Amino acid sequence: PMYHWKRDTGDCGDKETETEVLLLEHDVPHQPFSQAVLACLPPPTFSITAEKDQAGREDLRALSICSVDPPGCTDIDDALHCKPLDNGNTEVEVHIADVSYFIRPGNALDEEASLRDTTVYLCGKVRCGFLLAIISSVLRPADFILSFLTLAWAWIRRGHCVIARTPWFTRGVFIVSPQASLTYAEAQLMMDDAGRKDPVTSSLRGLNSLAKILKQRRIQNGALTLASPEVRFHMDSETHDPIDLQTKELKETNSMVEEFMLLANISVAERIVDEFPECALLRRHPAPPPSNYDILVNAAKSK
Repeated sequence: PMYHWKRDTGDCGDKETETEVLLLEHDVPHQPFSQAVLACLPPPTFSITAEKDQAGREDLRALSICSVDPPGCTDIDDALHCKPLDNGNTEVEVHIADVSYFIRPGNALDEEASLRDTTVYLCGKVRCGFLLAIISSVLRPADFILSFLTLAWAWIRRGHCVIARTPWFTRGVFIVSPQASLTYAEAQLMMDDAGRKDPVTSSLRGLNSLAKILKQRRIQNGALTLASPEVRFHMDSETHDPIDLQTKELKETNSMVEEFMLLANISVAERIVDEFPECALLRRHPAPPPSNYDILVNAAKSK
């Protein structure tokens, strides 16, 4: 076959070389951000205090909003809130960090975002970052975590029914300040402690109760539940080599967050189809080929 030499990536078997080759083979953009992109970022002193940042936004920093993420998470980009209403219903909100606030159409950051599309995680390599990673790396963590501009989705729970609030989606009008930035384990301990009656714990319990309804409804509608366990690598702090393998312990809070992220994505997809029926572009997994079931079918036949 014809080929031409481009560059030497390193020695075969070397971890960094093999990681580089893996990224190149799959066309994953992983080069450092250019100076043009970095020039589009807010200054390190940015905080949500200026009137221009708050203009037209509803300030929700007094509410019992919380974030629930894996331990060690630095890119806190979503938060949840649940509150009872006077009529007996429950209002639920999902807030997603509005990184588009920092992007101007057509600038270098916008073009870079269109090329990268998503954040890619690899064992031994923290990530090939996307928008939130680069923005939060520049901003002071305390400012960005404690107060951030969001897009918001809201629903009303009436018994076992969940309906979209009207207006159910509002872009760029909220400022939220999570009252607690929790890990899955911390949130689970709070919910399990019967003696806790504080607003954040009450909100978590309301969210978890609704998440169970959402999950059951998805399963009844034909959702595929995968039973394969997720594994987590423990890395050496100096060499970054894997030194241990642990099966991830899933808690109710994992499922709770997953359900509301799914609900937000599904709601946005439905809205896109309603508004742009002729050109909506949605991702849909293809049906698995029959050969994928060969092992299962043969095992069942042997019984």
